[in-house]
Amino acid sequence: MKNTILISVICIVFIQAIVSGQKPDKTSSKITITGTVTGMDGNPEADAQIYVDSVNTGVITNDLGKYKVKVSAGAKTVFAWSYMKGSGEAVIDGKTTVDIRLDPRKDTKPDFSRATSEVKDSSITTNPKRQKTYTNIYQMIREEVPGVLVSGSSIVVQQPNSFYGSTQPLFLLNGVRVNNISNINPVEVKTIVLLKGSQAAVYGMEGANGVISITLKSGSDK
Repeated sequence: MKNTILISVICIVFIQAIVSGQKPDKTSSKITITGTVTGMDGNPEADAQIYVDSVNTGVITNDLGKYKVKVSAGAKTVFAWSYMKGSGEAVIDGKTTVDIRLDPRKDTKPDFSRATSEVKDSSITTNPKRQKTYTNIYQMIREEVPGVLVSGSSIVVQQPNSFYGSTQPLFLLNGVRVNNISNINPVEVKTIVLLKGSQAAVYGMEGANGVISITLKSGSDK
């Protein structure tokens, strides 16, 4: 009789977990953290690198110093580093909004030998309402694609083996290699896909600095 009751209780708990969509190990779930990175002067810091528990996330802050990153529910700290403004760290402690103040006296970024986060491709389907606000393709990539540094027409894909590298990534336009993307109208862009690390290995040495694949809209998409 006792065994029957115990089995029934276990079954009920298991069914409730399935219905609610929760997994027994809550630490394996993901949460989204947002925040603003500022300098000591209180001004927002663009292009600051974002780390979670000393692991490079490939995320950088936008022009307003804001970032958005998915982390595991058990993540402890968010760290930001800027080449010009130093670094700063904040404890997550269950919060979903975590702001960070940079200190120029602390200019050390986490050791890349410990930055072993899984590298995944980033596919962006552009928002038609925002496309019209971009003056060129470089501004569009800077705003829409996380994990890249854009300065003028120079693009650097952030990854452990080419951090602040001097060589631009491989550009693909509708699947074809191109040397220049300056003439691409942001309004004509359908998707942008960023590949790095093992994802870009299929392109050999050409993909060593990452791959940015741009697909333009077809007649049916316009």
